[in-house]
Amino acid sequence: MGKHVIIVGGGATGVSLFSRLPGAAGISSISIVDPHPVGLGTAFGTTDPLLLCNTSVDVTSMDPDGESDLLGYLAGRGWPVHRDDFVPRYLIGQYCRERYLERRREAEQAGVRVRHHRCAARTISPADAEGYAVELADGRRLTGTDVFLCTGLDRPVIPDVVRDHLGNPALATSVYPVEELRRLPENSRVLILGSKLAAVDAALVLGRARHRVVMASGSGALPAVRTRLRRPVTPRLDSAAWHALSPDSPSLDREVTRLVLTAVARAANGTALRSQTSTATRPAERLAEELEIAATGRAHWQDTIAEIIQAINDLSASWRHTTRSAVLNRYRHLVARYISAIPVRNGRLLLGHLSDGTLRVIPGLPQRVAPARDGNGWQVGWDAGPAEHFDHIVCATGYHKPAFTRLPDGTLCLDGAPGRGTDPHISSDLRVCDALTGKPERIWVLGAASHRRTAIVNYLNTAAHQSKAVVDRFAAATPEATSLAGRLA
Repeated sequence: MGKHVIIVGGGATGVSLFSRLPGAAGISSISIVDPHPVGLGTAFGTTDPLLLCNTSVDVTSMDPDGESDLLGYLAGRGWPVHRDDFVPRYLIGQYCRERYLERRREAEQAGVRVRHHRCAARTISPADAEGYAVELADGRRLTGTDVFLCTGLDRPVIPDVVRDHLGNPALATSVYPVEELRRLPENSRVLILGSKLAAVDAALVLGRARHRVVMASGSGALPAVRTRLRRPVTPRLDSAAWHALSPDSPSLDREVTRLVLTAVARAANGTALRSQTSTATRPAERLAEELEIAATGRAHWQDTIAEIIQAINDLSASWRHTTRSAVLNRYRHLVARYISAIPVRNGRLLLGHLSDGTLRVIPGLPQRVAPARDGNGWQVGWDAGPAEHFDHIVCATGYHKPAFTRLPDGTLCLDGAPGRGTDPHISSDLRVCDALTGKPERIWVLGAASHRRTAIVNYLNTAAHQSKAVVDRFAAATPEATSLAGRLA
């Protein structure tokens, strides 16, 4: 009997996995479950050429090894690109879509049946002695021997201050798709809640149309800027010292700081980090200084980021979820500013909007939001200062990570509803474990779905590494030895 694979999630992570699966022996069918076209998820489904990927071509590839597969894809289609370039996100979507179609043709020619089910998945439950049943939102049930959860970030975080106003047409719960922002009336006053990557996208789209924009967040800080994000040719981190770190050590933060600063100094031939960054407190001033640093080739910290991301993921893979979350939370600001930095081009556009007065960035979320008395827009009250009128509010405060819960009968719920069951344990090889025996099942998690085991998941290079490792483990595992249904039968 051949393996019948079900992939839940058809974004970049799902395609990265799918592109490797047909090479594993014994697969009879592959079903992809996603309400959207395969390859065009939230991150790369946009069609606006203004919006750039914030990772360079070198690390934005479905193959983590060797020369970037994306580089070869774009060069083969006439795009004059370099490994350091930040390309429009729609090109990544096209890349994922075409790679999926190519691999699908190859799989079908090899006798593997491939189907895409345009629907959301709701639950996974034991089906028979050798597999699982995936229940879809439309009531259908798919059965398979193996399930791969590749769900992405598609549930926006809604700030409490606007939660009571959901459904109001003057409130956008997400930046994407940006077509809604492009339809706003001319000269609108828009409040963006958030100041990181999605908020930057919103500010760029609105700024191009000359709307008047206020960006508000708890920190009031914009991301740093970089000219590239590439894999290092020469490692800068002390690998032995890094992997000797313990989450229980009272000196962990001090040792992490020392190792990271040493790596940055090596990348900069001894130049200290303080000369590579700005300490200005005002957003426009800090952005201007960091743009000048990047433009003159002094932002050497950027050449350690890819190595640091991989090192963090490797080091913390064996930690408890609560421990990993607690440690990462202490570095939240640094992750948001430097690991999630924006391309210099985006920084220059933002600085232009800040300089001409069409964009303002302030610290602190509003205290009160209410519909305007005339029914047009919003009255927004701040902790200090007078209330302001806005025509539209955009939530850009991030996305909930995929949440899976286990019911007492063994069913895995994929909707993340609170109060339903318990959080499943994820093994070190990214498999959901049986609640009773602790043994790994044939349910695998990758990309954003693996956040309970992997620290930094919103990064295609992470998903590519996971896909390679998971397919190798999948090919070696046998259904009879690991099936949850077999143990419960």
